[in-house]
Amino acid sequence: MPTVPFVWTNDDIVFGQADKLRRQLDLIDRHGLPGVFFVIPKTDAGTIDNDPQLLRVIDAARAKGHEFYQHGYVHTPFESGVPAIWMLDFAPDVRRQYDTHRLEIEATHSLEALASMIEKGARIWRAAFHEDSPGYRPGWGAFCRNLYRALDMLGFEWVSSRIPTPTSWLWNQGLWNEPQRFDANVPLAPTKIGGGGLIEFPLGGDYAFTVPNDPKKIDLMVGLGVREFELMHERNLPFMPVSHWHGLERNGDTGYAVHEKMLPKIVKSGKAEPMGMAELLKRTKTA
Repeated sequence: MPTVPFVWTNDDIVFGQADKLRRQLDLIDRHGLPGVFFVIPKTDAGTIDNDPQLLRVIDAARAKGHEFYQHGYVHTPFESGVPAIWMLDFAPDVRRQYDTHRLEIEATHSLEALASMIEKGARIWRAAFHEDSPGYRPGWGAFCRNLYRALDMLGFEWVSSRIPTPTSWLWNQGLWNEPQRFDANVPLAPTKIGGGGLIEFPLGGDYAFTVPNDPKKIDLMVGLGVREFELMHERNLPFMPVSHWHGLERNGDTGYAVHEKMLPKIVKSGKAEPMGMAELLKRTKTA
């Protein structure tokens, strides 16, 4: 049976969250999956290079084949561009900020400003790991043309920002009647973007962000994740779902409950080949 790449990704580990990372590693280790983690370089609490406990956990995880990449700089909604409007609706105050201050927000997205912001995070990354991150995922799925130009200019190989499958995200906002759909304006396949060699790897769904503590809703999310995997398999394209440590734990660990049911269905289907971004990038470049 033909297989497609299955890349399990996770966002938002930050300074002081070593225990949250350990718990996620326990989850994917139980299911035999490599993990791809996007780590925020800086928060008000501190920078990751000054968190020896977190760095020890990351070093041990890397030795087992897990991967870690840069997740913005400080993870504000508009630092890397503008998210899809339906993403802004997760936070009404953020949506109002965009509606009332759009021009001021867009003024922060010059090539120079974005390159400076990304490089600030990259300096922290180099201090923590003594190497550059070849990949970048913006917070909130934000993007703009100058983001891609800045990443190209700074030598990043790939970016993971756009979301062609909004259904799970809308369900996580309580819109459970939204039909399963794909956004025709967002490529499903990895695509060169930005005018250089940068490759965009689109995100999949997040099936574990704000799921109610209700067995029926948990099963609905499991079913959606499996169906979206099957649709990507039919198209012979990578399946790259996203998760967040705080989403996994919300509402009494309902996100973990989704993953404990969804992951074995995908892994045991015989249609998925688990891998990290390094392998997926190599295959994409040689395809």
